[in-house]
Amino acid sequence: MSAKTSPFLICRDCTCSALRRASRAVTQHFEAYFRGTGLRATQFTVLAALAQTGPLAISLLAAELGLERTSLTRNLRPLEKMGFVVTLADDDQRIRLIKITKRGEAAALAALGAWKQAQSSVGEVLNRSGVRERLITDTRRI
Repeated sequence: MSAKTSPFLICRDCTCSALRRASRAVTQHFEAYFRGTGLRATQFTVLAALAQTGPLAISLLAAELGLERTSLTRNLRPLEKMGFVVTLADDDQRIRLIKITKRGEAAALAALGAWKQAQSSVGEVLNRSGVRERLITDTRRI
């Protein structure tokens, strides 16, 4: 079967694949702006969420960030080692609360300018990846 007659030609317009490519491009864009801040884009996102919400149970924080608990736990380890977050006990011993520390707030605040620059220019990345309009239209339905 030649490539021109393959039944998989329709997969070239796969939304899932396009969003994965766009996600990688956006992550690389934000990471470039975060260089020199001491934080990765994913770490900043966690700190910014905690700065807004206060202490949260891991499961609630994961839901807030759209992450699996295991991925969040992996992302929290370096933040704990740097002293940017702490784990607190809850009245329910099955629940661990995550809290941003003063040091974590200071680190996030210091990186906020990098985030603002990345955020203000990310549209260019989405335009280049060809998914900006589709992303805006499709996510309004979610």
